[in-house]
Amino acid sequence: MTLSWDLFVIVGFAIMAGFGALLGRGKSLNILLGSFMGYVVATELGALVFGYAKSFSHTENFSLFLVKVALFFAIIIVLNAKTELGGKGGDDSSMIVNFIYGFLAAGFIATAVLSFLEPSEKANLLASSNILAKIDQIKLIWIVAPIGFLFVADFLKGKISK
Repeated sequence: MTLSWDLFVIVGFAIMAGFGALLGRGKSLNILLGSFMGYVVATELGALVFGYAKSFSHTENFSLFLVKVALFFAIIIVLNAKTELGGKGGDDSSMIVNFIYGFLAAGFIATAVLSFLEPSEKANLLASSNILAKIDQIKLIWIVAPIGFLFVADFLKGKISK
């Protein structure tokens, strides 16, 4: 295990999964849905915002990657602060189910941030982190699994509560 990036990723997953378990289904789904929306906005508008902001910037430390990451997290934060996309908190979902929502959100966020990197930067990062390389190899799972798990969890919740 590479100490730097691998440890950072493990801690990030643990924090997101823990937050998911503690915050409940509603907030966990807000984070997931906000992540999907943030990904679309950052991917589609990142270059436009970068071009506009670059004309005002007087520094060389300004990149398309930073703009996309900033847009991505800004959308997540704004949507979580101002909406209840996933429903209200205080639900009756299992702590384990909420933990899984948080874990899946962490995987999707890692996949999204990796997708914002330039190919050469991404290759260098993946070469230095075994965990990020594995996350990137199964990126389709991180994109689809939250949607599938939402249906499975709701189906099982309905079956168990009857």
